[in-house]
Amino acid sequence: MKLFQLNKDECPNTLKCLLFSLLFIANSPLFAQNSEEKKENADTLLRKELPEVFITATRSAKTTHEVPSRIHSIDKAQIEALPAVNVDALLQMIPGANIDRHQGIYSKNSGITLRGLNGTPRTLILIDGVPISKTDGGGVNWNRIVSDNIEKIEVVKGPASSVYGGNAIAGVINIITRKPSVAMEGKVSTFFGTYNTTGGSIQLGGKLKPENMGIYYNINAFYRRGDGYIIMPEYQRDSLDVRTYLWETGFSAKFGYRHSENGFSEIEYTYFNDKRGDGTKIFEEDGGYNRYPTNYLRFTVNESFGKTNWVLRYFYQNENYLRQSESMSAKKNNKYILYNTDATRIDQGMWTNFNYKPIEKLDLTYGLDIKLGSVDAADTYLTSTDVLINKGKMDFIALFATAEWKAFSEKLIISAGLRYDAALFFDGAFIIETPTTLSGFMTEYPTDFKDDFWDGWSPKAGVKYFIGKNSDIYLSYSRGFRPGMLDDMCRNGNISKGFKLANPELDPETADNYEAGASIRLFEKLTIEPSVYQTIGHDFHYFVGNGDSVYTGGNNLKPVLQRQNVSGVKVLGFEATANLKFSHQLSFIANYAYNDSRITDFDTTGWIAKNLSGKFLMEVPENQFFAGLFYDSKILNATIVFNYKDSQWVDDENTQKSPAYNTVNLKIGRDFRPFNASITVMDLFDSRYLDSKGNISPGRFFMINISYSFLKI
Repeated sequence: MKLFQLNKDECPNTLKCLLFSLLFIANSPLFAQNSEEKKENADTLLRKELPEVFITATRSAKTTHEVPSRIHSIDKAQIEALPAVNVDALLQMIPGANIDRHQGIYSKNSGITLRGLNGTPRTLILIDGVPISKTDGGGVNWNRIVSDNIEKIEVVKGPASSVYGGNAIAGVINIITRKPSVAMEGKVSTFFGTYNTTGGSIQLGGKLKPENMGIYYNINAFYRRGDGYIIMPEYQRDSLDVRTYLWETGFSAKFGYRHSENGFSEIEYTYFNDKRGDGTKIFEEDGGYNRYPTNYLRFTVNESFGKTNWVLRYFYQNENYLRQSESMSAKKNNKYILYNTDATRIDQGMWTNFNYKPIEKLDLTYGLDIKLGSVDAADTYLTSTDVLINKGKMDFIALFATAEWKAFSEKLIISAGLRYDAALFFDGAFIIETPTTLSGFMTEYPTDFKDDFWDGWSPKAGVKYFIGKNSDIYLSYSRGFRPGMLDDMCRNGNISKGFKLANPELDPETADNYEAGASIRLFEKLTIEPSVYQTIGHDFHYFVGNGDSVYTGGNNLKPVLQRQNVSGVKVLGFEATANLKFSHQLSFIANYAYNDSRITDFDTTGWIAKNLSGKFLMEVPENQFFAGLFYDSKILNATIVFNYKDSQWVDDENTQKSPAYNTVNLKIGRDFRPFNASITVMDLFDSRYLDSKGNISPGRFFMINISYSFLKI
């Protein structure tokens, strides 16, 4: 596999290898396409002939032009065309989406933020309309989501708490999975690439009756492994730094029954397991690693009664986070520490909503949401007797309603919504068993885990006016609401800044968003969509000190910190997207996002902390740019994209920045039915960069995929 090693010294002719592979795919006679077989035209990358249906904004089917806010979608053709080796990388084409996956497929996880607000818990992630964002930490394991099983991704920008409640303070991303369209379909794929990355997948689906009614099913399985690379820059490496590695496997099965045009029942089960090395190895054979064994179940009922459509969704997610950590640092007197983390995170609930149209121009949606979240975790030290246990539960219940009215011959659309959320925190605990000097100091800071309750109202209002056939403008206001995370409310522990105390009385964050935007279509080929917005955040969570310092095992004392509602935030932002259709075969997308994200006031009354007023939010790039060129023909499919991300502050006090960087990604493929071959190259020009933690990116990364598809109409 020397061909796919990143090290330039080991492979000086990497670009020559790339060109050879591309020519092989494009010209091999084995891959020649039957000229009489007509390829389905997938040139709808930018514009569809029929109005696109959008579900996420109101939890009811709308055409995209009916929604008075900024929305985006990535369809199946774009998903297949974009050069990406993980699902979250697809979102780079969404203006203002900031993706944190600096180690590529070897990242243990990925973070995604929207609209200049940092922190993954502020963006809600859904699969088929149900939440997969965890109550414990607010994040999502993107590694378990497979792009081959996705039909569409819908994105709503700005606070969507009037419909979805907590975690939607910056926006919502809804991943919609595929349903079979023919009596039988299937695909078998295999792939291999840089760092000895190999794997494969298999898909099988169909409908038991050729018409739309009756039973349908989808079954998917995949496997991937790789040797990884050393993430520590060469000038900082020592003998403890080793290659990261990964293996992961997943399985999903979906079964449904459609009994009418708008009525169906569906059940889906997903299992995922993985193991990713963290790049450190001292004595243990596998070194430090992270695992996320996950079981996920979803059940959906969709029924229509006259003018009413009813949707009921039940979901259950059990993520068992497992970690092995070993360390030996000069800062801790070269003391060897080995411990295992075992955390069970369960999220389950029932979301139901009704859509009712009393008259043609009035659309009402209302519903009830219930969600139950819990964590039961333990850090067990193997080099001492310490066992640290943290647990807690948080239940949510909410009522919401939205209304949309079309006026003046549907040239004006007015929408409004209101949601009431209530959250209850209970059964919180932090327990230390058989403490030594490693954790004994924590016993001096007992936490009173009282049950607590929060509630909040989230309104939204918007208006959209159609200037002409091809142009419209909109104005909107929305409020976001986000309760705290269980990790902040019931877990004490060491962090890089100091010693963190749990805060079970942490109040929710809120944010008000004011926005204006337009959509302009010129010459039937060019669409421009600018937006400008201001978000004002209240009671945001930040670490502050209580004045104490403790010895946590290192050479120096560390401050005692706790998250508190001490900060106000303001984001001034601008986004613009341009879609240009040169021809049926060639199209172009570009977007730009600017965010000025700052702390406006920092109330440290009663606490010890530097005043951060006027400082920029950390890990928010001020400027981002994306451009993609798509070519689709019977002979060749090719996409090349350029991503630029501005420098970001890596600390709250704005003392250090991670550098700006850009990447060029490429994908070239060819159909020679029933086979397909493609090559994806991430970071084509090997522009390796450092992330906010000082780790290095993987650089140029190849992935060659060969698949065999079959279907029966």
